[in-house]
Amino acid sequence: MLTSDLLRVKIRGPQILPEYIAADDPQLLGLAASLIDIFRRHQGQPRGALQDELKEFLGAGTTFLLHRGLAKLLLDRSEFDTESPLDPEELRATLFAAAAAAYQQSADGMLPRDQVLQEVQAQLGLAPAEVERLMYADLKDEQVLQTFDEVTPEWLLHRYNVALAQAVLFRATKLEIRMSLQPAARYRAVFQKIKFFQLLHEVRGTAEEGYQITLDGPLSLFKSSQKYGLQMASFLPTLLHCTDWTLEAEVLWTKARHRKQFVLSPEKGLQPYTSLTGQWQPEEMQILRLQFPKLPTAWQLLDEPELLDLGGAGMLVPDYTFFHPPTGQKAYLEVFGFWRRAALQARVDLLKQHGPPNLILGVSRELSIEEDDLANLPGDVYTFRTTPLASEVLKLLDGLVGA
Repeated sequence: MLTSDLLRVKIRGPQILPEYIAADDPQLLGLAASLIDIFRRHQGQPRGALQDELKEFLGAGTTFLLHRGLAKLLLDRSEFDTESPLDPEELRATLFAAAAAAYQQSADGMLPRDQVLQEVQAQLGLAPAEVERLMYADLKDEQVLQTFDEVTPEWLLHRYNVALAQAVLFRATKLEIRMSLQPAARYRAVFQKIKFFQLLHEVRGTAEEGYQITLDGPLSLFKSSQKYGLQMASFLPTLLHCTDWTLEAEVLWTKARHRKQFVLSPEKGLQPYTSLTGQWQPEEMQILRLQFPKLPTAWQLLDEPELLDLGGAGMLVPDYTFFHPPTGQKAYLEVFGFWRRAALQARVDLLKQHGPPNLILGVSRELSIEEDDLANLPGDVYTFRTTPLASEVLKLLDGLVGA
């Protein structure tokens, strides 16, 4: 992800225009290849050595923002760690204790540095040069580049363009997404990713006519959150897999928080760098998926989620879909955990009008929603403390059999 100091954008009136690059430009491909080679060659070497070569290669000033941005994306694909057979903190403590003892015993008040190093070296069984090398091995510059997830130059340039758009979305107050004519799998992927990142959203439309999705950005919240902003930006690559969509964002720009607009569509040529595979759920939501198959019941927890139309006023991708083979019944569990009260109330009102009768609505107690607000729903309501429990969900499912 690009930081704000690496952004390259133009402001034209109310519009924010990221300075995208041509991913097939021969000079830029050469630049990307050179940067990748630097990281490749520094595997197994200290971070400081890598930073020194990058500093010499990248230059300074705004002219080299692109160079530094590409390097930042490669740093994100690098893992550094302390490489030492001993705990550097314990080694320093041993050295300092030996130095203090040697100083007290010195007749002329001088510290016999070499003697101290030799004593500690012998005590710990280290080679002569290792004591000085390892005593600060845990400092950032001394950490070793353990792994570098190498990419192609073309991939890096495409990733840079997406990173520019993501950095703008980090400052968004609201996103309006319109999408249509997508296969069901892509619709599911988009809505699952929205829920995975716990983004506050409203949806209108149908699968046939298309959907209009409103996402609240991090700067629309009472207290803006860097984590929420990162989740908003991380959602974008999933949208890039679709073919017929537009995104319009309201963005607060500069310290004066000027209101600007950012528009994105497939015509910009941004390429996704993620896949659409996998069942996306937060870690706390995976507990039910692990617990439920262990229960003695005919109910099955299905892997493939469904799209449920809510009378043309929205849609629902339940967090869990259950199937009961003996009766052929299906049931759904929708979980509300991270929602603002106003957004939750709007969602509940929509479910009261168009929600299916075989829907179980799970509501976290942290939302402090009143029981009266949940009255008259077509299905059941399940309140939980931290995460839905499989045994309690099963009781509600059994109550639906034959209903």
